[in-house]
Amino acid sequence: MADHNSAERIAQLVSQAMVTAGKSKTWLAEQTGIPYSTLGRKLRGVSEFNYSETFRIAEALGVHPADLIPSEFKKAVA
Repeated sequence: MADHNSAERIAQLVSQAMVTAGKSKTWLAEQTGIPYSTLGRKLRGVSEFNYSETFRIAEALGVHPADLIPSEFKKAVA
């Protein structure tokens, strides 16, 4: 079962990246191969994006995959 708190935070980051890139949900679904209805559920934080989806979204939006995960999941570099 998805951790809804982390699913919602990741969904917010993906949504923000979409807005910044000026791309719609329809466009992103077409570019990534994620079905529109599935993308909608994930953007609402109902279910989580998997690694492959996150990578495809990052590639489509021109961002680094790490930009689409919450900062608390990133390892600090010394």
